[in-house]
Amino acid sequence: YPTIIPQHHSLMSLSPLKIAVVAGEASSDMLGARLIDDLYELHSSLKIIAVGGAKIKASAAEVIQDNEVFSVMGLTEVLKDLPRLLKIKKQIVHKIVAFKPDVYIGIDSPDLNFSIAKSLKKHHIPVIHYVSPSVWAWRPKRIYKMQKFIDFLLTLFPFEADIYKPTSIQAAFVGHPLAQRVPITINKKVAKQLIHADGKKVLALLPGSRNREIKTLMPIFITALKQMSLSDEWRIISSNVSPEKIKLVNSIAAEHQFQIEWVDDATDLLQAADFALLGSGTVALEAMLCKTPMVVAYKISSVTWWIVNTFKMMQLPYYSLPNVLYGDFLVPEVMQNDLTAERLSQACTDVINNPNQAELIESFKRIHQTLLPQKPSQAAQMVLDFVGQKC
Repeated sequence: YPTIIPQHHSLMSLSPLKIAVVAGEASSDMLGARLIDDLYELHSSLKIIAVGGAKIKASAAEVIQDNEVFSVMGLTEVLKDLPRLLKIKKQIVHKIVAFKPDVYIGIDSPDLNFSIAKSLKKHHIPVIHYVSPSVWAWRPKRIYKMQKFIDFLLTLFPFEADIYKPTSIQAAFVGHPLAQRVPITINKKVAKQLIHADGKKVLALLPGSRNREIKTLMPIFITALKQMSLSDEWRIISSNVSPEKIKLVNSIAAEHQFQIEWVDDATDLLQAADFALLGSGTVALEAMLCKTPMVVAYKISSVTWWIVNTFKMMQLPYYSLPNVLYGDFLVPEVMQNDLTAERLSQACTDVINNPNQAELIESFKRIHQTLLPQKPSQAAQMVLDFVGQKC
């Protein structure tokens, strides 16, 4: 990995190392908080400003913008909010430039962070991007544009670093924090006790963290679950993202005369769950790490879907991270035009009644092993090495 010392920061300087972090979504908020905590653990003199959510707010960083404002999904949805988003992005760039960081770290959210990175490059601020965009799934030629504004890339998956070899970007696999947080073998009985679901079967219902995901997926999820006529031994539980999201989910559930229980932590829920019905994204990876059989469902706007298909942007036949990491259809995906309550309920029933669940769990364990870093604070250490610090 590279050791690049920004011109405006001396190794002998008594001034604190200054880092700016932007985490635009709930999943990157988790990654950002872990990274920030590790950086403060490894470095004695540090000042970090950040854009983030609840987890980063609980860290030692100074939060300059809540990430809730970026809760939009899909091309057409982003276009509707573009003027507002551009104004907020401009304000963030202004604050970061004024802060004069030794390095900028954008976490995931490439549309947001690449735009910020391009602006900061004009001010000669070194750029690290944490979490490779899904170039292995769609728009692979992006890597050549990325080299214009990214110096160093930290990847979560072991196969990703090699993708950037044709470019000037130096990339390194740092492991996935979720793989460290969750044990290889899960004791579902103990996990159920932690969420007060002893002796019950637990169905984790997690449609996503964005408002539009919830509004799109939750009515279909609820209708599918009602069609399944689950026995009384099942408890249907979701996890607390924010009070606003709970209110939104509960209002949709009430419209369908449906009851959902809540726990605070998604990882605790998924470790206890016997089955999970999910939106696509990091939550599917988390379900796999928690050794929970699942069905992944997703639906974007018809315009976005048309653009993706017309311009052949997709490189793989599957979308969810468990399937990408496995290299085949390991877990069922019900997507876009196929996403009806009838098809979803059938897919869920098939997984719940699958006689080969033990084989599925073993596959989950094998993938889990490949996602562990060499040491727990690998990402933070590489950030510090990048700016030439001696820790």
